[in-house]
Amino acid sequence: MQHAITRSRVWLVLLMTVGLILGSLAAPAAATEGGGDDVDSVRAQTLNTIDYKMGLLTDLRNGTENADRKAEYDTGIAQLASLRGDAVGSDNIDALRSMDAQAHEIYYATKARAAAVGQTDAEKVAEMRKAALETINYKLSIFREAKGKTDNAAHREIYAAAIGDLEALKAAAEKSDDIGALEEMKSQAHKIYDRTKAQIAEKGGDEGDKKEEVEEPKEKTKAEIEAEALAKAKRSTLRLIEHKLSIFTHAAEAAKNRVVAAVYADAAEQIAGLVDDAKEAGTVGALREIDEKIMKIYDDTKAAVSESHGKPEWQPSEAMIAHVAGISGVIDRLDEFVKSTADDSPNTAKAIAKAADKVRAEIKDVQAAAETGNKLDGSWSDLKKAIHTYRKALAEHVVAVTGGPGCVNGWHLPA
Repeated sequence: MQHAITRSRVWLVLLMTVGLILGSLAAPAAATEGGGDDVDSVRAQTLNTIDYKMGLLTDLRNGTENADRKAEYDTGIAQLASLRGDAVGSDNIDALRSMDAQAHEIYYATKARAAAVGQTDAEKVAEMRKAALETINYKLSIFREAKGKTDNAAHREIYAAAIGDLEALKAAAEKSDDIGALEEMKSQAHKIYDRTKAQIAEKGGDEGDKKEEVEEPKEKTKAEIEAEALAKAKRSTLRLIEHKLSIFTHAAEAAKNRVVAAVYADAAEQIAGLVDDAKEAGTVGALREIDEKIMKIYDDTKAAVSESHGKPEWQPSEAMIAHVAGISGVIDRLDEFVKSTADDSPNTAKAIAKAADKVRAEIKDVQAAAETGNKLDGSWSDLKKAIHTYRKALAEHVVAVTGGPGCVNGWHLPA
């Protein structure tokens, strides 16, 4: 009898975790869109909403060191978990839609209660110091990696200077207890990053990292020099469009706020509209004007989104980084459940572990590409494929452990 009870509990745990990962890995901006009128579709939509809100509150809980705030988030998460249990067992469409609305109410009420919890001065300083150091360390990792990969002496010198400035900033942040100063240090890290990227671009960008070619024996004509300059400028502008378009497209996918997602999507559309202009431009000056338009769109969008977040230095990359970090957190939580049932199906458990490692590797690639947009499309696509493989492996493990078949949150588990 004890074995039967344990197996039943395992089934319930896996049922919940499959639903959690399906909700958490769905595109955030689409997480609360309406479904069909049949009970299965409405139930699946309600579960998606509940899981998504649980994931958001879990991320907020993990992001604070304040015990009282953690307690408020725990209360909200428990309420959503209870609501989820009711939704799983309900066949009433009106009741399910009411539960969907309740999930939103619980989420916002929990956020409001947590926000009302006071912080000590020490906690405020620690939170700001953590934010500043995370930004500084992330920029440091980018420049250290870039410096190690390039053979271009001028680029190495630029990266070395930036690394030195960021290391000095890091040392100052670790010692500072001034919230205003720490906010300025975080802002300064972004400025160092932008300045360094601009300096690299002036020295030839990515092409500057290639080994210098042997000088041609004959002197080029003025027309040839101008043609080469135009071609180089055009490649640079098209590359800038590609990178910024990629950043805004995927930031829109990752944004948890619909208004913010719409701002990113609009910016992506504006930048995409400059492709034909860049291809048809006949002078370097015209291309430079397009570059300025792109950067104005980029800066205006950052400013608009910063207001929504209440953070003056918010970057589009942060939306993507936060999103994939949330995916990583879900995978970490599911690891414990899979390990607890691994003995029942070792082969499917190993398949999940392998798939999880792949997801984590792709997450790192997305995080590395999020700042610049370089190769971001490919990394984002690879992450989606890795997540699909993981979900399939998890479903097969559930079937192996429980005997299946079943349908969880719209995901059908074959016998």
